[in-house]
Amino acid sequence: MPQGVSETGVRKHVLLTLPEKDTGELNQILSEAANGNARPDILPSLAGNKVLCYLPHLVKLSICENLIQSLPKDIKELKKLQDFSISNNKLIFLPVQLSQLTKLKVLRADDNKLELPAKIHRLKHLKEFSVSRKQLDSLGEQIPHLKDLFKIGFSGNALRYIPVELKNCIRITKADLSNNKLSQFPNALCALFDLKPLNLSGNSISEIIPGISDIKDLEQLELKKNKLSSFSSNKKSYIGSLISHSREKCFTFLKSKV
Repeated sequence: MPQGVSETGVRKHVLLTLPEKDTGELNQILSEAANGNARPDILPSLAGNKVLCYLPHLVKLSICENLIQSLPKDIKELKKLQDFSISNNKLIFLPVQLSQLTKLKVLRADDNKLELPAKIHRLKHLKEFSVSRKQLDSLGEQIPHLKDLFKIGFSGNALRYIPVELKNCIRITKADLSNNKLSQFPNALCALFDLKPLNLSGNSISEIIPGISDIKDLEQLELKKNKLSSFSSNKKSYIGSLISHSREKCFTFLKSKV
C-alpha cells in the first residue's frame, strides 16, 4: 500500500485469511483493491500472508464479503485503526489481540460464526458495535463497560434478555435488537434517555412497560411482529406521552421558524 494511505477496502474477493507482510508488486495489488480494481485472480494467492497488519497509518479497513476464516495476531499492529468492518465472512473467533486496538471506534462483525470478542471491554473508545445474524444468546458482561457506545446492532440473534447493566451506556442513541427472542421489554433501555430510533421488531414482547415514557427523545419505535395483544388505556398513556412529547418538539421547532 502506498505510504500515507489511511483507508482501504477489500470486498467481494476470495480472501481466506488476512494477507501477510510482503513487498513489491503486492503493494500495487492492494492499492488496486482499495480503488475497487482488484484482480481476483491474484488476491486469492495472498492467503496466509499478513501484509495488511503492517500499514501503520491505516485508520479504516473493510474486508467484508470474503471467505476469511481467521485474523492474525499481528492485527494488534494496526495502532491507528478506528473503523474495522469484517462482516460477511467465515470467522468463528476474533483474536484477543484485537482488544489492543485502543483507538478503534467502529467494529462491524455481522454475518459471521463468531462469539463476542474476548476482552472487548478494553476497547474503551468504541462508539459503534454490531454483531448481527449470529445466534448470540447472551451479550455477556463486557458490553456495559463500553461507556462511549452510541450505536449498537444485535439483530437476528437469539437474545432472551438484555443485561440491566446496559443502562450504564447512557450515550447510546440508536439500538437495533430486532429478531431476537426477547419476551419482555428490556428495562435497561428505559435508562437510555438519548435513544432516538429503537427497533424491537420480531421478538415476543407481550406488553409495554411504564418506564418507556422516560425515553423522552425517542423518535422511532419499531414493535411489529411481537405478541402485543392490546393497547389499553394504561399503556396508551405511556405511549401517548411519547407522542405528546414529539408533537411538542415539532411545535417548538416550527415556532422558531416563524
